[in-house]
Amino acid sequence: MISDKLRDQTIRFANEIKALLNGTITNHVQIKAVTLDKGDDRLFILGNRISKDTMTAERFALRPRAPRTELWMDVSYQLRLDAEREHLMVQQSFFGVFGAKDAKHGLFHYDYERDKADGYPDAHLQVYAHSELFAKLNDPKTDTGRSLAQLHFPVGGKRFRPCLEDVIEFLVAERLVEARDGYEKILEAGREGFRRNQLMAAMRRDPHTVDTFISRQHSSVKA
Repeated sequence: MISDKLRDQTIRFANEIKALLNGTITNHVQIKAVTLDKGDDRLFILGNRISKDTMTAERFALRPRAPRTELWMDVSYQLRLDAEREHLMVQQSFFGVFGAKDAKHGLFHYDYERDKADGYPDAHLQVYAHSELFAKLNDPKTDTGRSLAQLHFPVGGKRFRPCLEDVIEFLVAERLVEARDGYEKILEAGREGFRRNQLMAAMRRDPHTVDTFISRQHSSVKA
């Protein structure tokens, strides 16, 4: 049974994502959380206007700086309990930018899938683009017609992957979308929280390194 504390953590995370998006580059995004039983486990699915009927997040409109242009973003998360069943962790996440609400191809997307089974990096970036050089590099025996969009660029792995704040910063810095005044402070606060959580998770998974570091610090002080 999922405790009320963990359910509250999930709802709090959904509210944090909603506040991040609506405080920087969007309007009226509604990040909601629903649960999905999976054997003895339970997943928490987060996304814009998601419901138990569809279990699919809706894309939401951005405000592109270019006139007469549409730009849509897709953000979703799957959370579950860690191996010790004490902490929520991200099982999967998806951040994508598209030119239409129902477009299959867009500008780019960041994927994260913990313990990805197909040989590609858990955390990766795919860009919808064409490269003549890459077309020449394809192995004619196995990869004829493979496009640049099918390349999975590694982006930091399980612990050091980009966060949603990084994607938002990219869209603003490259002058693709309009941002709200003061968005920088919101991004920095959110990014610091993400990095702190990742650091704490890394410490839980590697207590030996933590103990070694503390011992060295003590030795340095005594010296």
